[in-house]
Order: sequence, then structure tokens, then C-alpha cells
Amino acid sequence: MLGWLAAAAIALAPLASPAAALADSPPSPAPTPTASATPGAPGIASLIAAPASGGIVATGADAVISIDQRNGSPRALPAGTLSVTLSRSALTSPQAVVDWLRPDADADEALPAFEEVARADVAELPAGDERATDVSIPATEKNLVGLAPGVYPIAVSGPGGSARTVITVPRPDAPARTATVIVPVTAGARTTGLLTATELTELTAEGGALSAVLDAVTGTTAVLAIDPAIVASIRVLGSGAPADAVGWLTSLMALPNERFALQFGDADLATQVHAGLTAPLEPTTLEPYADPANFSAAAGSTAPASVPDTRQLLAVGTAANTVRDVFWPASGTAGANVVTTVDAQAGADADALTLVPSDTVSGGDSRVRAAIGDADLLVYDQVVSAELARVAAASDDAPVRNAELAAANAQVALSGDRPIVATIDRPATSSRASVRAAITAVTGSPGAAPTSLQDLRAADRAQVTVADIPADDDRVAALQRFLADEERLATFATALVEPAQLTARERTAILQLIGDAWLAEPIGWAAAVAQHEENTESTLDAVGIANPGTINFLATSAPIPVTVRNDLPWPVSLVLFAETGDPRLIVQKTTVVEAGAQQNTRVDVPVEARVGSGETTLSLQLRSTAAVPIGASERIGLTVRAEWESVGITAIVIIVVVLTAGGVIRTILKLRRRRSETPSGKNDIPEQQENTE
Repeated sequence: MLGWLAAAAIALAPLASPAAALADSPPSPAPTPTASATPGAPGIASLIAAPASGGIVATGADAVISIDQRNGSPRALPAGTLSVTLSRSALTSPQAVVDWLRPDADADEALPAFEEVARADVAELPAGDERATDVSIPATEKNLVGLAPGVYPIAVSGPGGSARTVITVPRPDAPARTATVIVPVTAGARTTGLLTATELTELTAEGGALSAVLDAVTGTTAVLAIDPAIVASIRVLGSGAPADAVGWLTSLMALPNERFALQFGDADLATQVHAGLTAPLEPTTLEPYADPANFSAAAGSTAPASVPDTRQLLAVGTAANTVRDVFWPASGTAGANVVTTVDAQAGADADALTLVPSDTVSGGDSRVRAAIGDADLLVYDQVVSAELARVAAASDDAPVRNAELAAANAQVALSGDRPIVATIDRPATSSRASVRAAITAVTGSPGAAPTSLQDLRAADRAQVTVADIPADDDRVAALQRFLADEERLATFATALVEPAQLTARERTAILQLIGDAWLAEPIGWAAAVAQHEENTESTLDAVGIANPGTINFLATSAPIPVTVRNDLPWPVSLVLFAETGDPRLIVQKTTVVEAGAQQNTRVDVPVEARVGSGETTLSLQLRSTAAVPIGASERIGLTVRAEWESVGITAIVIIVVVLTAGGVIRTILKLRRRRSETPSGKNDIPEQQENTE
């Protein structure tokens, strides 16, 4: 009777995030397959039930359930009893585990019989507080006795809500099987081609996301899927790279782990195929990102220092541990046409291998090595991979991570005796503990024998059918616009002294903008696309002529000052073409313009007027040295008053003549006056002397 009451209570209890075995109070009207409100968030009280040891309970051992109460509500949770109930009816399929942990709100759920196997009294929990309580289920007597190997559902209820989880009783005689876990090393959604020194410092410092992944895979047999944009961002800085980033790269390269390179920026392969590209996009060059001063010449070499070539900058490992021609489209994006196209684009000489999830493949006796026509496939377990991604995404929230780990271990146990390949599919957030827990859920499972990609590639393959998956029209349309704009920018870039400064950055930015990380952020991606297109138009308008309006031309021959605007951060080399349809003007048709970065440059265009006065226009157009028009053409109005020059000169001459003549006349008059005054003056002097005597 007690077991029936417990089962009924569980069926009616509010179920929260099934993925983390959470339950909120008040209940959510429609639980979803993904995490709901954060446990302990304001206004929410919740329970998290997480079995110890990832839910693995060996036969004859006690099971310990850690129950985390989080009171994010404004009121205290009352004292009460935590009740743990168990069903002895094992969950026999991966879907049964999903249905138990993440029930569909619209489906009728047939609950198995439950019985209470443990309980614990708990005191009142103040508002905003959190408390963990370990409840032990003894293996003796009726509690766990008689549980055969398998996965069993457990429900917990008490103050704060209810939660679901599972425990797994492993087979003591589990046969050996190969196991491979693929871990992505990526930097998340980005809009610029390479990471800056500041970003690298943050990601590779202690506690940074890249450091967490590196620490997690160190000492494991995980296969690494590395975004080459990360290693290139460090190498291209040379001696200017942050110390933490250099140390991180050194450690990554020293790891013996097998690895392969993702597309630059983890670019979306499916979108590129659907957009009609004949080959996956690649960086054109990374040299514009480098400062040659940060690189030293090779020891004993007399050649000047140079930036490493693009191949060296993008290398994710050594020749010994790097597997070539491995492609990993984002889960759920690669249909049959994408897989076969990617294989064909790799070329007949390449031994291409494309990773696809098991839920898109049918036939082939559930083998991990398969083929569709001539295209080689590696099929990873989608159910297990989805659980591993949830473990990794739990980050440093240990109770949530442990609850997710119990689900992952259950799915690994139910995956059978066949070889297993699983991925941790590009988590948005992660921590060392969560990624490592996800890896060991597979590689540490009973009978697991880690194996390499090279060994898997050599295994027998079975012909399979791959489902058709429609294209994401928005992403395809965006990529096609990017490529059209890239052509416009390449034409415009002929104005630059170094065109690659613009074209290389545009290509890497496109690759980042179609990166798989954006699939989880559709709203942010739409905003990033709009901003990139706005930036493109601004760049195309960054060089032009500042129209001064109408100019008064007061001479028969003089230079017309023209201001060339360059808002780009790089210098440009242009030719200014000037012409007029007015035969009364003679203008110098071409003038070379060297405009510095982000500055206005004055250019003098010689003009000669053949008439005394009149109204006319001067047409100006900037062109690159490749004769490509740059910016809009401008028409400058000229008001010619060339006779003013003659009038002015004549006036000046007249003034000078008048002044000179006036001066001469004045001088002559003075001289005459003096001459007329001199004799009388001389006669007066003796008479004055006599009178004086």
C-alpha cells in the first residue's frame, strides 16, 4: 500500500528540469527536454537528486542519493521528510530512460510500481538558502536485494518539490568493447576571424574555458577536434602572444591525444554545401594579422625574420597524432547530400571520414563504421552524446552535473556490447570537472577499451542509408550574401596598398559567422549577420572625395584643392581622374594619390581657364591602380573669374605707377623750392652779422 501511495505522489508531483532530475515548486505546466529555470533562482524552490558515483551501484553495494534542496523563493521551506522511492522494473531502452527523466507533458505516462526504500527528515530551509542531504539506500533486506544488472528509475519528493533520476547496476561480466570519445576544442560563437590577445588571456588563464578543456582531456584517451583558428590566433602574435596562451598551446601540442582539425572557426559544412560551394571555405592568408617585428629569424639563418606560412599557423598537432581529412558537421545538419558532397570535395586521393549521429542513419547493423556509396562514415551514438553534452554543460554546478552523469551512465550501459563512439557536442559552457566526467562515463564504463580514429577508420564498414535533412534557408542565404559582398570587397581592396589586409580578414570573419556555435544562438546570430553587412557597406564607403561645393576660380591657371577621405585603418594608393566637358578649361586628367590610414589627404589638380569668366563643372573620380572605381564620382562647380587676375594686376600696376609718379613729382617740387630759397638766404646772413656787430 505504501509503495502505491508513493507512486501516486510521484505521478502528481511537479516535475522540473528532467535533464538534471530537477523539480520546481510551483510546478511548470509543460516540462521540456531541456533545462528549465535555474534551480535556486528567485521565486523558485527545487530539488536535485543525484546518485553518488554517477549512479553506478555495484551488486551488493549501498546506493547513496544526494538530495540538494534550493530555496530561491521568498518564503522558508517547511520542515518535512525526503522520501526516496524505487521501481524494480528496469528501464530496458535508451528511449525509456529519456521518457522517464524527461516526460512529454502531453503524453499519458504509465508509471511502474514504486516502493519507498529510504527517507530522511529535514529541518526548515530559510529563503535563499541551499542544503544537501545524503540519503542511503542499503543493499540489505528488501531495499536493493534482487536488482539484476540494469537501469532503475528513482523518484525523490519532499519540501521543495520532486525529482527523478536513475541508478545503474552494471554487469559484472560485461564483455570488452571499443570506446571512443571526441571532445571539441572551440572558442564559441565569434564575429571576427582571430582571437585578440585579451581574449586569449581570458580563455587560457587559470579557470578559463580553454584551460578547463585542456585540463579535462589531459591524461585521458579522448580524441580532440580542434578549431585551428585558436592555435593560429596564438601563433600569429609571435613574441607578442600572452604568456598564458603560449603555455596553453605548448601543453596542447605536447599531449599525445589523437586529434583532427575542424573547419576554421568550426564553420558549418552543411550550409556551405547547400550554398553550392565547390569546396569548403578556407582562410586565404593570415599574414595580415601578424607583426613581422614579433618574429625572429631561424637560428643560423641570414634571411630576415618572416611570419610562418598559413599551414604552419593552422597546424593543430604533429604529423604523428593528427588525423587528416576528418569532417564533423554539426549534429542534425548533415543529410545524405552533404555527406556525399563533402566526401567528393575531399578528392579521390583523400581518405575522407565524416562523423554523423546515429539518429540520422539506418541499416548497417548499428556499426560505428559505415558508408553511403563511396563516402566513409563514422557513426556516433546520438543518445549517449546528447547526455554527455548535458554533463559538460552543467559546468561547475556539481549537483546538476552528478544528476546528468547518472543519466549518461545509464545510456552508456544500455548502448549494448557493440563498439561505441560518442561526442561532447560543442557545449556552450563547460568546466574541467564536467568535461572529464563526460569522458570517463564512456571510457571508464565496464569493459570499455579506448580505441583510436585510425583503428576505427581501418574497421569494416557497412552500407547504410542517411536521412535527408533540409537546408537551413536563413543560413544559406546569409552565406550567399557574404560571398557576394566578399567579391565586392575584393574589388574595392585593389585600392589598398596591401589588399590582403581587407580580403583576408573578410574571409576569416565569414568562416566565424557561419560557425556551428551560432546554431544555439539564432537571435544573436541574426544580429551579428546584420552588423557584419552594415560594416561591409561602411567599408565600401570608407574612401571617397570630400566635395567642397562650388569653387571660385580667380586665375587663368591654378591648382584646385581636392580632399580625399580615407577612413580605413590601412593606407590606400589611388589615382584621381579629373575631366570636364567644357573646352574652356584645361585640366590635368590624372593625379596619383597616396592617402594614409584614417586621414584626409589634400590633392592639387592643376586647372587652366581659357576664358575670362563663366560657370562650369569639374568631374572627379577615384580609381584604384587596377582602374577600379572607388567611391562615388563627384562634380565640383567652378565659378571662373579669370579676368579678375588681369584687372587686379592692371590696378596694381596703375597704383604703383601713380605712386611712383607722385613720388617723382613731389621730389622735383621739393628740389625747385629749395633752389629758389637758397640765394636770398645767403644774402641775409652778412647783413645780420653786421647788425650784430
